[in-house]
Amino acid sequence: MIRPGSALWIAVILLIGYAMFQVKYEVAQQDEELARLNRQIAATREATRVLNAEWSFLTQPARLSALEKRYLNLIPIGNAQLGDLAAIPQRQAAPALASAASVSP
Repeated sequence: MIRPGSALWIAVILLIGYAMFQVKYEVAQQDEELARLNRQIAATREATRVLNAEWSFLTQPARLSALEKRYLNLIPIGNAQLGDLAAIPQRQAAPALASAASVSP
């Protein structure tokens, strides 16, 4: 017959073994999650590098100038297009407050 102390130690060993299995399983899941996140970070960094290269290509001054000449046909502003300062109406003076001293906070 198994003594109560031996049965207790067997139960403790089984519980510790089960706990170790659970911890090992959880660590394996965390490792998989970490690997997945690292792959996602690497993919995001690669996509960022590609987008930066595209941005550098698309914003080259020579390319923008050629596109502007082809599609916009812009010309410099002439003096005739600018108005005269005298044509701008002057702002009216602010009305004076009737009694600024009688207003209390």
